[in-house]
Amino acid sequence: MRQGLRANVRVETGLRVDPRVVLASQILQLTTQELEQAIETELNENPALERLQDDFEPIREEAILKAVAPQELKPASEDAEFRRSLPNDESAPDWVDLASANTSMLEHLRAQLLPVLPSELRGLGEYLIESVSDKGYLDVSLEEAALATDASLEDAEEVLKKLQECEPPGVGARDLKECLMLQLRGTKELEEQLARAIIKHHMDDFVARRAGKISRRYKVMPSVVEQAFDVILALNPFPGEGFTSSVYLPANSRSFGVTPDLKLTRSDQGWEVEVKGAEPSSLSINRAYDRKFKAAQNGGKVDADEKRHVSTYVQRANDFITCLQQRRRTLKLIGEYLVEHQGSFVSTGSYQFLRSLTRSQMAKDLGIHESTVSRATQGKFVQLSTGDVVVFDVFFKPALRVQKMIEEILRTEEPGKPLSDEQIAQMLARKGVVVARRTVNKYRDRTKLLSSRKRRSA
Repeated sequence: MRQGLRANVRVETGLRVDPRVVLASQILQLTTQELEQAIETELNENPALERLQDDFEPIREEAILKAVAPQELKPASEDAEFRRSLPNDESAPDWVDLASANTSMLEHLRAQLLPVLPSELRGLGEYLIESVSDKGYLDVSLEEAALATDASLEDAEEVLKKLQECEPPGVGARDLKECLMLQLRGTKELEEQLARAIIKHHMDDFVARRAGKISRRYKVMPSVVEQAFDVILALNPFPGEGFTSSVYLPANSRSFGVTPDLKLTRSDQGWEVEVKGAEPSSLSINRAYDRKFKAAQNGGKVDADEKRHVSTYVQRANDFITCLQQRRRTLKLIGEYLVEHQGSFVSTGSYQFLRSLTRSQMAKDLGIHESTVSRATQGKFVQLSTGDVVVFDVFFKPALRVQKMIEEILRTEEPGKPLSDEQIAQMLARKGVVVARRTVNKYRDRTKLLSSRKRRSA
């Protein structure tokens, strides 16, 4: 080799995720309302995809032309808009532009926590993960978690410690103070160490901005205390809010109306599981595009640019329809599982019949991945046989089950003889749910339900 000649060789390794897998996971995650908007968006952007006309909808002139004279609608090759829509290269369409990848907080925590736990504690870990609220706080006590999973309190404490080491910082905390303290764990700077001390011992002074008092207590300059205040203010009191289940819609534009994504009904013929939303069979490939695509596949004489254009959009439409079908099959499979394993609750709507269940257990029983169950159920609603609509989380979050059972008990109590928290705890125990009196008090406060003394006076 001659001197001075240098060969720059760069070896790149990595895995390319199949775009169809990305698209399928994103469509699975959509609610019924979001799915309809995603379909409308795809219909507007993909000329090869069309919605079949309903029998009672008048056929438009454009549809007639597409059927009998598609050449009339075909743009000329010199059409600027047509050329603008053509792909610039031979690469496959980038489906990430259609649906950006989002990971739910539960999936994020599972990926971090479960692999580091021994197999016998993974059920406990899953239970704690499922009990983390949307804001990132732990919704159950360690005693409840240990009791529900037949684990020791020491195991529960150890698993919680591992959970609180996960990202985002502060997740798994049981109150605001613990959440902020977790975010300052391992700090070495003076201001950060002072911030920890303020959170632990002087929260009232921090809220009142009494820097002078803290300055005298720790013998530091007031400016240092102010810097510690700034450190605290920069922390995130709701570590879970950085995650969202919405993919196609911005978080602030989601509808607050409750539309069921799955309907479970019982008739004389048995159970019926209905997946709500658009039927994949209502979408099809435009016949003109399909004809051109088949001609190109069979070696017909087709312009290279037009061949690339047609192939790209027909493949995109086929993938979109396939992913819709896969979403429907997955939701129906989950619905059938709920009917089989939670039939008493689905039939009556009574939370005392709700059996303990985790997403990982459902995934294992169905033979699918945990993330698939998580995406299919996150942020979605189920209509029970009674007509009641409940969020999917009631099947997986034990705190919601206990909370709903307390609400049911209080709805049926005698107005003149309101039940105490201890009596409510005893009634729950008779129904197979063992919780402490303080747990009843916590759930009652969370739902803004009055104490027995105040309920009597009300």
